[in-house]
Amino acid sequence: MPVLIIGWSIYDKLPEEEQKEFALVERYRTDYFYECYEYENAKGNKNYEWSDRCFKNQEELLEFFGYEMIEELNADAVYARRVETFTDEDKKELMKFCDASNQIKVMGTN
Repeated sequence: MPVLIIGWSIYDKLPEEEQKEFALVERYRTDYFYECYEYENAKGNKNYEWSDRCFKNQEELLEFFGYEMIEELNADAVYARRVETFTDEDKKELMKFCDASNQIKVMGTN
């Protein structure tokens, strides 16, 4: 079953009943990325490329939040829930709550 991921700016504007359908997945802060890179560098992993269960790399994360630099992250959060289907109409409804960037991602679709 696909998973719908939304950013905090959409989540915060959803009605409370809809918010209850989502679970907090992760919070991202700039210092977290510095710590990851320092840790990997200390282990000798000079080619370290950050990723997690929601994003393939740092660039995808920044694009999701509409940022250009990792320093812009400040406790930005992502929320998720399982969905049976996610149509263009569903996306259009969520986009009404979106300020600047997309902050909508669906994972696990074929």
